[in-house]
Amino acid sequence: MKIALITGASKGIGYHIAKKMAEQKIVNKIVLVARNISSNSELGNYFKNLGIEPLFVDADLSTRDGADRVYENVKKNGWVIDILINNAGRGIFNFLKDESFETINEIISLNVTGLIYLTSLFIQDLIDNKGTIVNIASVAGRKGFAGLSVYCASKWAVVGFSESLRDELCSKNVRVITVEPGLVDTDWGENLPEGFKEYKKSVKMLTPEDVAETILFVLKQPEHVSLNEILIRPTNQPR
Repeated sequence: MKIALITGASKGIGYHIAKKMAEQKIVNKIVLVARNISSNSELGNYFKNLGIEPLFVDADLSTRDGADRVYENVKKNGWVIDILINNAGRGIFNFLKDESFETINEIISLNVTGLIYLTSLFIQDLIDNKGTIVNIASVAGRKGFAGLSVYCASKWAVVGFSESLRDELCSKNVRVITVEPGLVDTDWGENLPEGFKEYKKSVKMLTPEDVAETILFVLKQPEHVSLNEILIRPTNQPR
């Protein structure tokens, strides 16, 4: 059995990936990371009832200390990671004229710097175990959207990082997979204008479970099969 680490695991896509992994017995141990996840006793009991050993780590992955805390907690338990799912992310709607250094830095630090740094900490585990890295990007890593230029830039960076990392690791039999969801029915997005909210309502959005099931399909492929890039959109989302 395997050990997985999932960031952004307290809700949305990350939460449902974790639950489905446990239900389908893909892992026997799981590391769940979010800013405030250790107090979620319901989730802890859920995993234990399924015979899965959970490790909860409260961490802000936009900081070096947060990523280091995750690594230290995992190693303190003597665990070696087989599957790393970089799901934590943040988007703030602002036209560029209204952006500040602080909001730009907050998005890039979590969506890009934190993702890359956390991956670097666990890279030897993944090489040793011939593991799998799943980076959650977005359709916004393929198409620009007005008001989300910083978010889009961060997701383009995730796509570029993933492709470069795959080139680095494929000879070591490590799978690197990028998943790019379109609109998902979560509470994602800060400062969203009414027009954007209305547009979301016009689309039969993906559910977090839809995306989670797609990721589990990827993980279940034979070790020599790597679905490197998956774009998943609602049927009636045009772009």
